[in-house]
Amino acid sequence: MRAVFERAGFTPVEPPLLQPADVFLDRSGEDIRRRLYVFTDPGGQELCLRPDLTIPTCRLYLEGAGSGEAKFYYSGPVFRFEPRGSGKPTEVVQTGAEFFGGADAEAADAEMLVLAAEAVRAGGLSGFDIEMGDLALFEALVDALDIPSGWRTRLKRHFWRPDYFKELVARLAGHAGADERSDEQAGLLAALNVLDDKSAKSVIADVLDLAKIAPVGGRSIAEIAERFLERAADRNAAPLSKETAGLIDAFLALKLAPKDTVKSIRDLTKAAGISIEKPLSALERRFDLIDKKGVDLARARFETGFGRTLEYYTGFVFELRRSGAGAAGAVAGGGRYDGLLQSLGAATRIPAVGCAITGAAFTGEAAR
Repeated sequence: MRAVFERAGFTPVEPPLLQPADVFLDRSGEDIRRRLYVFTDPGGQELCLRPDLTIPTCRLYLEGAGSGEAKFYYSGPVFRFEPRGSGKPTEVVQTGAEFFGGADAEAADAEMLVLAAEAVRAGGLSGFDIEMGDLALFEALVDALDIPSGWRTRLKRHFWRPDYFKELVARLAGHAGADERSDEQAGLLAALNVLDDKSAKSVIADVLDLAKIAPVGGRSIAEIAERFLERAADRNAAPLSKETAGLIDAFLALKLAPKDTVKSIRDLTKAAGISIEKPLSALERRFDLIDKKGVDLARARFETGFGRTLEYYTGFVFELRRSGAGAAGAVAGGGRYDGLLQSLGAATRIPAVGCAITGAAFTGEAAR
């Protein structure tokens, strides 16, 4: 696998095993956050064992040149907590690559998927399915809808959390019973509505403290407070129209062969009187580049609701899965994360795309 990346011009790096815990707590999904091995060093700094190698490689890039095009690859252990008796290892080897600063986003995306496929074959797996998605399509759809700007932000932010996202759309659409907890918490939500954000967050923190409730699922007090404030605002907002909620549902229900994807989405959005042509044209070109690089897309599927489980993805995403095994058979994955480097300290937004293959995945464990 390393040889595949070396032939493509990627340079090897070895990020430290110990990383600042906050960079993962603030930027990874809940699944990663609740599986971190976190501790405080003698100097009082909160550290963690790296749970993946993308963020540590980004930090190395920023510590070096921090700008311009760079291609890095890595191979080493990552650590994620697994419940006792699960049969899953807490330490696995992850091999992958990150491409920073590529000016041609579609070409870089296509190259990364092709390299992931070649690396998986080099690892001994010849037959696999490809699952693809594109968060940029959904963001363009939401931007084209006639809805409050705050709702646009929330729909984009929670897209990668399918269960909560469905609940959110139902609540914004005003469906009765969409969130039974809202009725149970009606008094608190009504009180929060008359407070400014700072005071409301202070009240929520006090309530949690009085009830001896600790944050769960990797969420901070601030995140829990933000969720309460969103629900409070929802109680006084006009609901999404039936047509808008239906369009979102119809869009996210699409599961198509790549050859049918662009036309189907164009037809759906045209019927709704909106256009998301820019990301659709980019997707069409990306498919063409992948095909020209020799990857057979006959076994591939594009799913508009597929976004993976990490918060930092911003565009094209993909997984390679053992043939016929579905999501449980994921052996590799990756995608575009153009906002991550700036959140880590870069002066400007830097385009980036990567992939990772986890050794345990070849014996049935979940990949990155």
